[in-house]
Amino acid sequence: MNTDTDAYQQYLYARKKARKTLFHDRLNQKDPYLKVLDHIADEKSCKAVDLGIIDVPADLIIGTRTDGRAVSFSSDFMPLLSEKSEFAAKWMNVCRHHLSDQGITEAPLAYEYLGKFYIAEGNKRVSVLKSYGAPFIPLQVTRLLPERSERDSIRLYYEFLDFYRLSQLYSLQFTRSGYYDRLLRCLGYDKDHEWTRKERITLIGFYGRLENELDRKGIHENHADCLVALLEMYTYDYLVEMSDKQMDKVIAENRQRLAYGKGFYNITCVADEEDPMLYSENVKEALEDTDFILSAGDLSKDYLEYIVTLSNKPLFYIHGNHDVRFLNDPPQGCICIDDDLYLYQGIRILGLGGSFRYNSDTLQYSEREMEKRIRRLKLKIAKAGGVDIVLTHAPVKGYGDLQDMPHWGFACFDKLLEELKPRFWFYGHVHTNYQPFMKRIHACGKTMIVNVSGKYLARY
Repeated sequence: MNTDTDAYQQYLYARKKARKTLFHDRLNQKDPYLKVLDHIADEKSCKAVDLGIIDVPADLIIGTRTDGRAVSFSSDFMPLLSEKSEFAAKWMNVCRHHLSDQGITEAPLAYEYLGKFYIAEGNKRVSVLKSYGAPFIPLQVTRLLPERSERDSIRLYYEFLDFYRLSQLYSLQFTRSGYYDRLLRCLGYDKDHEWTRKERITLIGFYGRLENELDRKGIHENHADCLVALLEMYTYDYLVEMSDKQMDKVIAENRQRLAYGKGFYNITCVADEEDPMLYSENVKEALEDTDFILSAGDLSKDYLEYIVTLSNKPLFYIHGNHDVRFLNDPPQGCICIDDDLYLYQGIRILGLGGSFRYNSDTLQYSEREMEKRIRRLKLKIAKAGGVDIVLTHAPVKGYGDLQDMPHWGFACFDKLLEELKPRFWFYGHVHTNYQPFMKRIHACGKTMIVNVSGKYLARY
């Protein structure tokens, strides 16, 4: 083996890769060079903790301690300087050591700050190993431990440290608070569970497969968040044992949710009647676990504005037949999705307000008029690939409607239900106190049809 030729060819390959990364980073208005720890952390305010030599996931090594060599590398640690430079000669010399029988024996010195690694000595060693696709690189690590604070990044980091203490897994780093606890619940472990070597290997093996498949499908959001999203939809045993073909199908079916790293959403639905808990000083507490709110109509502007302001949760609404005033004076802070297909964090919500026409008032529709509204949305539905939730004011004919004309259901909704097969169909208009023992929930295939008059909590 001619190590000189191989080292030279490897440098050319790595430099070509660096220039490609540089181009894409600039195109996407990202910093094209390595991060610099001195520009990010105040070392004087941090406690230094010696971690010894640990195997670090290569993709967590993102920068250097100082800016001396930062611009010599692209953001993925590939070399940028000419192959005729002194820098290139030294890089190739390190490469020859790597290709020799002895290999690279001395671990680079690094600092860890908020779960990411910055090289203090040994940038070329890291660059060479990364150029060969090493998944893990042994580093001599000093952790810079910031003081606890309420900053989101600091709070999340301390959640990671509690998780790492027992799992010894650096690869899983979430972007949302509470996800470490959610991961443990999905795996069936308590907070004090000390991981075995087999448990670590099994999870990291599956996680590596998942990352590769997500990258292949162009889903570049935080992969650890995506892992929890999948675990909240499927059992861990099923995911670990599934074939590559099954994994491909699971990811394709849940692409939208994985793009936001959410396994499920807690939805609060309201309509027709004010709920005392939501119109009180306890509204924030009552909606703490809610991800978003849906209003199926006929609620006052003040009520909706109160909820959205105090809860600080997104609220999407359609018009009830008594909401004519909203046409000129809509509730502030709320989003109208009437006559629209609205995409919220991967969930496709179709909104169709109004009731069956029983007099000459606005926001009442005949069957033909409602069919026309639906036709106008067909192209948008097709482009979205379907609908997850349908939100209407009036019921579907035969599912919770009444015999009097004002509360008739639309027959065209039956056709839409059969065509779309959404997970949920939420409606209002028919107050639950109109009849004793009124049935609130109906099922049609996989669709739950729910009368949300008053308040209804759903998990999707």
